[in-house]
Amino acid sequence: MNRGIFSSISDNEAYVEADKKWTVELQRFHKYWYDLVVNPNEVAEYFDTRKLIVDYLKGVKKSVEQSLEKRFVYFICSRTKVRFNTKKKPFFNPFTKKVKIHILVGKKEKKRSVCCKFFDRGLGKFSNPRIDLTDKYITITDSNGDLTTASIHDFLDGSNINLGISSNVEYVGYTENPHTRPTNGSHTGLSDTLYKVSNEDCDTLIYFNIFKVVTETASKNFMLNFVIPNSMTDEIGSELEGKVIEKCFIFYFDAINQSRNKEKELSELKNSLMKMAQENKIGSVTFYYEFENVNDYAIFSSSLVKPDCCHRFSVCLENDNVEVKRF
Repeated sequence: MNRGIFSSISDNEAYVEADKKWTVELQRFHKYWYDLVVNPNEVAEYFDTRKLIVDYLKGVKKSVEQSLEKRFVYFICSRTKVRFNTKKKPFFNPFTKKVKIHILVGKKEKKRSVCCKFFDRGLGKFSNPRIDLTDKYITITDSNGDLTTASIHDFLDGSNINLGISSNVEYVGYTENPHTRPTNGSHTGLSDTLYKVSNEDCDTLIYFNIFKVVTETASKNFMLNFVIPNSMTDEIGSELEGKVIEKCFIFYFDAINQSRNKEKELSELKNSLMKMAQENKIGSVTFYYEFENVNDYAIFSSSLVKPDCCHRFSVCLENDNVEVKRF
């Protein structure tokens, strides 16, 4: 990608001398249920969910690299377990055209039900399709005999069904290769999370995030305002950009299960912020983390942060200490 015009701006005296700040917003995300990697053939022997996920993430990496060089910041999250209740058949209401589906929530298998509509393109209307359930998967057969299979999490998310459950962030990391880390399982943070979080009560979901980083400044001396994507100037390299974003989220969520290397992580974040302040005059980083479409799967929490669909905070150095300010 030709960064010439943006590089010339970042070399401009008015830009170089001005105090700056970073604004970081979510650009896109991808999530998957870790169970689909561990148990890849539960739907059918010919249906390898692990391969589907790995191939999909390879495609995501390739598409990102074609436009920008970015790092993926990922959240390993626990969610209260949900399963389909296979002992109760779905019920179709001919008046509302809604199908009631029964589910079980948590270790104690609390009984809940959800209602949704299924649109049959062949019939051109909402219908009562054939529905086959296992505890983890739903398969819908339409009037043409075409099958659609989804995991319970993809079904609930895609149907915008809210159960009042949040994704609890247990670990934050970053990677250049989302199809291998933490998917391949040889990952200390993932192992710790799976060990410490009860799999009788919780499922593990992994969210991969790509962020847009914008450098903002107002030059009083030259009466100029600058708003420039860091990816266009490469003022801060993608490796350092990814590390800073990762560590800011580590200390924002401050997950109790990610306490192993906190002192080292804090020292690295402090050094990175000092480097950016001294060399680039970037004095603070402000985050806006929220999804465009909000449902249960867009709500995040941690052992320190209450459930919310919008997470806004800033990170800066004050009196030689890293300060995280939650809005």
